Amino acid sequence: GLLPPGSLALTAQARDLVFTNLGKVFWPEDGFTKGDLIDYYRAIAPWLLPYLRDRPLVMTRFPDGIHGKSFFQKDAPAWAPPWLRTVRIWSEQGAREIDYFLVDDVDALLYVANLASIPLHVWASRATAPERPDWCILDLDPKGAPLAHVVRVARAIHALCDALELPAYPKTSGQQGLHVLIPLGGQASHEQSRQLGGLLASVIARELPDLATTARALAERGGRVYLDYLQNGHGKTIASPYSARPVLGATCSAPLRWSDVGPKLDLGKYTLKTLPARMEKLGRDPLLPALTGRPDLARAVGLLVEREKRGR
Repeated sequence: GLLPPGSLALTAQARDLVFTNLGKVFWPEDGFTKGDLIDYYRAIAPWLLPYLRDRPLVMTRFPDGIHGKSFFQKDAPAWAPPWLRTVRIWSEQGAREIDYFLVDDVDALLYVANLASIPLHVWASRATAPERPDWCILDLDPKGAPLAHVVRVARAIHALCDALELPAYPKTSGQQGLHVLIPLGGQASHEQSRQLGGLLASVIARELPDLATTARALAERGGRVYLDYLQNGHGKTIASPYSARPVLGATCSAPLRWSDVGPKLDLGKYTLKTLPARMEKLGRDPLLPALTGRPDLARAVGLLVEREKRGR
């Protein structure tokens, strides 16, 4: 039916977005301002929103830019506009209920960006099914290991997943490392996701003992790439694909094709300035199937356990 007169104006008015301090310099070395951050999130929104929709969001706010004080914010503030959707979830860690923002559309994304939220961290599960993650993550954390080693470890994970008929999708962390996402399709619990990540990590660490480790303590890593699978779990978050990062170079977490993960990989080239144009050129998001894939997990885990036993 036809809309009653004035209803469109009402909607527009109800979502009055006011942007503040656009000229404030957030990345002084790179010359990017808060306005540039908001422009970036506006430009990348069509690619980013599929990863944010219906997912609890954790903000880290940098009101004075990347060198200023920052603070974590899980709770949506009481003064948040009524059109911004939130979800209340019990936090095991905090032993309380938290009202998380859900960023479902461009307005919500720009509202959050205007709060000086540089990185956007998301849950692996959706608000509609908080106990069923959509992906398992292996975070390849170099802490001093060369990028060439990170690349070799990532390629070994890809080969292992191929052998298990598990799809696996890489992205840059936006900092020094790489993330590999394995789709679960809501078929597993957070605990099972962590167990799967742990099995994959231990096989890789055993097959590449000089390059990879599951040792958490920095002193025990011996310059190797840390295979962090402990970011799988209830309430655990990762930097969303396309999230900006509060680091020199204004780099962002960029979805990659496996063909990008090679000796020529340059993590510094995926930035606020370059990523929207890269995605326009690519025309499709190589990481998107991580949100919907439903592999045969029982078969994969069976093969993985067998492989683990053979390796012992």
